[in-house]
Amino acid sequence: MTASARESLKELIDYDDARASAPFEHTTAALAGLVLVACAMRSRTRCGAVLQAMLGGVLLMRAASGQDGLRKWTHAPDADRGPGLIVPK
Repeated sequence: MTASARESLKELIDYDDARASAPFEHTTAALAGLVLVACAMRSRTRCGAVLQAMLGGVLLMRAASGQDGLRKWTHAPDADRGPGLIVPK
């Protein structure tokens, strides 16, 4: 990954952290992730099951992350999240 691609990814993550979430954004991502994981269990092909489970897992991680993810659900205070994405110079 080049330095410019890493910087672009860091800017995208910073933008996502700074913006307000859309209504039910994390709930929708969680439900879609659960549906994909359930569909993966009933998939006819192994390749389809793996792809559905991977996409479902990514959506579940997205639902859990951010300021309106698990932090809001557990009523945890905003804590210092550390350095975040480390971009070598």
